Amino acid sequence: MKIDLLNEFIKAIQNTKFAEVPIEIEVPKFQDHGDYATPVAYLLAKKMKQNPVGIATELSEYLKNIPFFQKNCEVIAIQGYVNFKLKDDYLWDCAIKDQPFEKKGKKILLEYVSANPTGPLHIGHGRWAVLGSTLSSVLRYVGYDVVSEFYVNDMGNQIKLLQESVDAIRHQKPLPENGYHGAYLNALANQPGSPVDTMKQLQYQTLHKLGVVFDHWFSESHLHHTGQIDRALSLLKAKNLSYEKEGALWFSSTTFGDDKDRVLKKSDGNLTYFAVDVAYHLQKVSRGFDLLINIWGADHHGYVPRVKAAVKALEGKELVILVGQLVNLMKNGEPVRMSKRTGEMITLDDVIDDIGVDATRFYLIQKHHDTHIDFDLDLAIKKTNENPVFYVQYAHARLVHILEKLPEFQDENFTPSWTIPERELLKMGLKLNEECLEISSTFALNRLANFAIEYARTFHYFYETSPILGQSQDIMLKRAALLSFTQKIMKRCFALLGISAPTTM
Repeated sequence: MKIDLLNEFIKAIQNTKFAEVPIEIEVPKFQDHGDYATPVAYLLAKKMKQNPVGIATELSEYLKNIPFFQKNCEVIAIQGYVNFKLKDDYLWDCAIKDQPFEKKGKKILLEYVSANPTGPLHIGHGRWAVLGSTLSSVLRYVGYDVVSEFYVNDMGNQIKLLQESVDAIRHQKPLPENGYHGAYLNALANQPGSPVDTMKQLQYQTLHKLGVVFDHWFSESHLHHTGQIDRALSLLKAKNLSYEKEGALWFSSTTFGDDKDRVLKKSDGNLTYFAVDVAYHLQKVSRGFDLLINIWGADHHGYVPRVKAAVKALEGKELVILVGQLVNLMKNGEPVRMSKRTGEMITLDDVIDDIGVDATRFYLIQKHHDTHIDFDLDLAIKKTNENPVFYVQYAHARLVHILEKLPEFQDENFTPSWTIPERELLKMGLKLNEECLEISSTFALNRLANFAIEYARTFHYFYETSPILGQSQDIMLKRAALLSFTQKIMKRCFALLGISAPTTM
């Protein structure tokens, strides 16, 4: 709706004096000013050396003669803005059309979670998992070709310590210094084979329970065994982007905006984690992706500039790194770090088992990824409107209950003349595509959760003000049709969020 309006506006003013500045479309502050507005007259005022009020008046008169605007909206000049009030039948045409996005022709590799297979996943991993899986769904929805990937850190000292710790338990020997502890180690020791393989399978099961399925699991060990790390280091050397100093091998990352050069290979000959990261990202680029997106935890913040520098140095591909902040679990208003059942760290499995998949996913995406979350476990299980998950899902259940009483009205013709509550509900549903496009460029996934809450609020208001049974035939028909559209959009939103759409609550 907004997209069509913007495109038609740009088309209408091209090759005119009004096309000399960037075009913006926004929602007016006051409802009686219409559905959308543009401040273009203010941007043109300086160039045209005219008052913006006069420019807006002239532009609105010009648009009134353009067929699209004549047919679909009322154009009004208000205080220097050009405002658009969409006609009722146009709004319904947009709802009926509801065409899928065209394919973008852009391949994206989305890497997220990427936990070491040395222990159970925690709530932080859950946040990256929900962010990544939802972003993957949104990007695919708007037309991108997306591959999701879990990077398995199955090499290095941590893996060695895990194996030694499990072996010590299996042979009833003391745990190694700095070894791993916890009840889960006993479970690993009782399983045959590699504890790393077992841990990977357990992490897979946890993620699957959360509704997170990866297209590809990529092992760090593959980079070592296939010589890809040496290849990456050789490529840097061939580009004169590495040098030796004090017995170590360094990457010239300051050339690409980093605050200092970074060590690739230490003086003792051991590789740094960064060297492996360079090889992994070179491997990503070699697979032909146009955009690389990583979702990392806050503890990886310092790695962002150096990895971006490496990608730029190797191939110049676009790399976006989203850094998710920490999650604090709260109960009775106090932070909770230990499980009462085990006396150890609360795992992601514990949270899912306690409050369910839907609440876990919704609460982990409700705030912007660069904001800390205080996750209220008590609120997450409340069956009241205080709980946003209950609030949005109850809207769907209520919607289904109404539609079940009106099966004979759902496919009939009616006159699309909307009351204010009807119009607001219809407009809100049409905004889902706009939100998804915005998310695909800003990665602000909390917008989707906020949309769900606002959509539920708009529907609940409609329900309280707009009865269906006992009304005229035309009113019953149009409200039944509107609710069918609302359910379709609500289920689509829930599917993108990865939560269920219950029919009863």
